Amino acid sequence: MPAEEVPVELSAALNANAFGLLLLEGVNGIDVGVDAADAYTLRLLVDDPDAPPAALPESIGGFPYILVAGRPQLEQGGIPDEKTYGVPGADPVMGGIQLGPAAIVGGEAHVGTLGCVFHDASGSPVAVSNAHVICGAVGDKIQQPAPHVDPAPSNERLGSLLQCLAPDTPSFIPGGLPSGFFDAALCSVDAARTAEVGRIADIGTVTALSSPRIGSIVRKRGHRTGVSHGVVESTLGTYVARDRAGTPLWVLLGQVSIVRIPDLGLNPEGVWSRGGDSGSVVVNEGKEIVALHWGGDGLRGYASDFAPITFTFGLGL
Repeated sequence: MPAEEVPVELSAALNANAFGLLLLEGVNGIDVGVDAADAYTLRLLVDDPDAPPAALPESIGGFPYILVAGRPQLEQGGIPDEKTYGVPGADPVMGGIQLGPAAIVGGEAHVGTLGCVFHDASGSPVAVSNAHVICGAVGDKIQQPAPHVDPAPSNERLGSLLQCLAPDTPSFIPGGLPSGFFDAALCSVDAARTAEVGRIADIGTVTALSSPRIGSIVRKRGHRTGVSHGVVESTLGTYVARDRAGTPLWVLLGQVSIVRIPDLGLNPEGVWSRGGDSGSVVVNEGKEIVALHWGGDGLRGYASDFAPITFTFGLGL
């Protein structure tokens, strides 16, 4: 992998052309990765590189590019399952386990993963997940595990929704999708629950909060798939994020993609993630949290750089 930083000219070409390229039917995103010679290159995410969309340009801002199969989709689960540490009385609360809003809508619970527990600026424990998993109105009750009956049991209450960071700025494309840099949410941890700051189930206690680097080996624990292993393959991604039905929902900027390691010993289910893993934190070999996972397409996962989330939420270990 190249040791130097992404060339400024390459990132400028991406920023200048990203939204125009997303107008092309079949283009799902653009980012910076590496080519077969391990040189930095622009990449276009499409459904099928062997059947590329029509009207693709010869170059992007004068730079060549490669096509990569990718279709980012939010990975919220629909129903609780048994792969969770979250059963009544099974504290401590930690990262990598199931959570969801207390409300059950239409007979269905919102389900995702509690990424990790941190200290906020006042020293109180708080939990991070995705906005699309737990966000509603500030003050809404959050359960851990996700509710399985209505009303949700009081002894399974985790805390209250404190803050949401979801794409909400007007689109750069007239009539287009809302855009933003984060799909993140913060909730309190009630005094009745015992929590371990920085601990992630089956991974251990993290050492620091940082940003991802291309070529880094990483892992996450989603409540649905358990621990999975991958490699950071791109940064600076501008992606169309689709909901579970495949409908375009947001444009997320400054994102990261992670490709699974094709080793069934490391990834027994053969995927990086599944629905319900949204909200997992991504951890590098130095046990630093570097990203917040929000979606995938089986082969790849998509995540937000954790350093800006750390700063915006005021998080510490």
